[in-house]
Amino acid sequence: MDTSTEEPTTPAAAPAAEPEWRGRSEPFQVGDPGRAASRVVPVPDPEGWDRRDTVLDGVALMDDAKKPIGEVRAASVRGLSHRAYGTVRQDEYSFRRTRDGRYLVIGVADGVSAGKLSHKAAIVAARKGAELIAKALSGPDPLAPDNFPWPDLVRAVAGRIERLGRERLTAMGNAAASTMSVREVAGHIATTVLYAVVDLTPVGGAHAVHLLSVGDTSAWVLRDGGRWEPQDAVKNDGADLHSSSVHALPLPPAVDPKPVRTTVAAGEALVLMTDGIGDPLGHGTGAVGRFLADVWSGPPASGLEFAAHVGFARKSFDDDRTAVAFWPTSRA
Repeated sequence: MDTSTEEPTTPAAAPAAEPEWRGRSEPFQVGDPGRAASRVVPVPDPEGWDRRDTVLDGVALMDDAKKPIGEVRAASVRGLSHRAYGTVRQDEYSFRRTRDGRYLVIGVADGVSAGKLSHKAAIVAARKGAELIAKALSGPDPLAPDNFPWPDLVRAVAGRIERLGRERLTAMGNAAASTMSVREVAGHIATTVLYAVVDLTPVGGAHAVHLLSVGDTSAWVLRDGGRWEPQDAVKNDGADLHSSSVHALPLPPAVDPKPVRTTVAAGEALVLMTDGIGDPLGHGTGAVGRFLADVWSGPPASGLEFAAHVGFARKSFDDDRTAVAFWPTSRA
């Protein structure tokens, strides 16, 4: 008789099957995100079904030999305030390369919140403005960025916005639209705008950049080491700390805005942004500046990832967010 006390052998468990998917998406938070970030339920605008909540892009720019020149990432995200109240995103961006391939033209616009039609002004300013610049730089008699007639462009874009405003107001039943002053029209439809022209042919390893801003949409160069360098006065810098008053088209600027010239090289990034990002960024030395310097030290893998960065949660900042960034590629 077998008196063995050994337990019967149990077959080894089969190895767990490899999952068929990987990845995770979690909202970015910088410091205290505030309660609204988790509590706001996005509501559509019943009068703006064709106006998307979020748009994004991520592309590479190549030379004639199919070698990379640089990377572009762009995103426009509806802010928590507009999501909560069911109003459209009022920001807009546009970018395009000139027909000869020499220049990258970018437009970023921020519709003034008080105007119900301001998102339409932002569309005109960002898209049509960039189109007009690109045509002038590569037309039959091309202009050079150093000689570009910026005041004429600003007036042309302002005129288009004014005409659109009168047309839309008339269509909405406003009998006085045709006789309104420009200032009265601007009460319904107005936008800030920032344009950039990037020379895609580097000189000494750096790309020349020409910038023109009307209002508080801002341009920055993220320098090596994570230092944010503003290309114009930082909004609300100094005594006028709490001012929210900005100049916006179609009102003509009292003084023609002056273009700014800078450069951006490999290892750096040119970033154009509306105040939805610019306000929490401040001087670029705080938590938001450190966060964006970290995640934008190089081009994010996709436009989707870039949009997630743009949509970071930060207490008290609930405006629309828009950014367009250009990272030159090393030519060594």
